[in-house]
Amino acid sequence: MDDPRQLLEEGRYEELAHDDHPLWRGLALLELKRWPQAAKTFEDAPDAGQSGTLLELAGAARWLAGERETGVERWLSALDAPYEGPASRVKPPALLIYAGTRLGDERYILRGTRLLGKNWKPKIQRIWPGPVAGFLLGQIDETRFLDDGYNDPDLEARRLASAHFWAALKNPQRAKEHYEKAIASEGAAVLEVEHHLAHGELA
Repeated sequence: MDDPRQLLEEGRYEELAHDDHPLWRGLALLELKRWPQAAKTFEDAPDAGQSGTLLELAGAARWLAGERETGVERWLSALDAPYEGPASRVKPPALLIYAGTRLGDERYILRGTRLLGKNWKPKIQRIWPGPVAGFLLGQIDETRFLDDGYNDPDLEARRLASAHFWAALKNPQRAKEHYEKAIASEGAAVLEVEHHLAHGELA
C-alpha cells in the first residue's frame, strides 16, 4: 500500500478509500462525496468518541449529507473530546457558530461565541487554529487573519483553507471568492474540516 499522505497529495482518493486507517479512508470518502459512508467511517473508528478531529469530520460528513442536526450533535460532542493542544479546542465552538448562522439558530451562535471567549488566551493567539477564535470574536482583523502564515507549504495550505472558510462566514459579500480559495489547494488542505464544508457551500 502506498503512503496515505502521498495518495492524498496526488488526489488518488479511490485508492485511499480502501486504506486501513479510518481517518484516511474517511477523508477520501469525503472528497469522493460519499458522505454517509464517510460519516460512518469516522463514527465507527475505535477511538471516535475520544478524538475531537474525528468528531469534527463526522459532523461535517453528516452536515454535507443533509443530516444537519446530526452534524451539529457531532460538533457538540467534540466540545468535550480530547485535543492535542489548547488551540485546537477553538474549532468545535467555531463550528457551532457556523451551524447557528446557517440554521438561523441563535442558541448555537451564542454558545459558540461564549466558549470561544473562554478559550481566547494569549498563548493560543499564535498557534493555529487559535487565531480563528480571535477573528470570530472581532479581536483580529481579516487582513492579519489571512496573511499571518507559515513557511511550511503543507501547514500553510491547511491554514489557508481554514482561514478563507471563516472569512467567508464573516464577509457574505465575498463568500464565494473565499470558499473557492478554501478549496483551491488539495493535498494537506484535505485534512481540514473547513475544506470539505467549503466544497458543500459552493455546491
